[in-house]
Amino acid sequence: MGQFLAIGLMLGVAVRKDYIRKHVNENRTEEYILNQIIEKLRLEDFKRIEHDCYYEFELDRDLLDKELITFLKRFYSIRYIGKCKYESEFVISKLESLSTIDERLEILKDRSFQSYQDDSKYEYFYVDDDNWHEIPYNAREMILSIDGKIMMECYDEVFDFFRRCIVSQLSDLKLSNAIDVYISG
Repeated sequence: MGQFLAIGLMLGVAVRKDYIRKHVNENRTEEYILNQIIEKLRLEDFKRIEHDCYYEFELDRDLLDKELITFLKRFYSIRYIGKCKYESEFVISKLESLSTIDERLEILKDRSFQSYQDDSKYEYFYVDDDNWHEIPYNAREMILSIDGKIMMECYDEVFDFFRRCIVSQLSDLKLSNAIDVYISG
């Protein structure tokens, strides 16, 4: 097993309440921290669901239903060219044959396609961009591209650059805000 460079569409994020509450003080309320998480992780198009022990942010289903196929066609057309294009066409064909977003998302679990599969990542959010105040979170991702193996350190800024380049190519689609570039595995 190794690590791979992945480009994904973030579908959901979970953050434990006790990790958030560790950083609450007279200057930082829980809501303040949650708002920072929403802003820094680009969760504006996500629905916040409160559970007993954690907060869950889920990408808006109506937005996914409305834009997913158009988004994938556009993303695949700039990512996969030449010989690599064949699988993306199979993915689109398969998704177009399904009638609901739930069916389309269920295909992710099969991991039948390299360019359309489920993934998760465990990362840290830094309150007030301060490395002393880290909050771990879990993210569920839809892998759109995965290449490897990769070994890197200190990659956040270059990955954010890659992410912004992709978003600028697809800026007319709201789903582009959920693009994520990360190391998987």
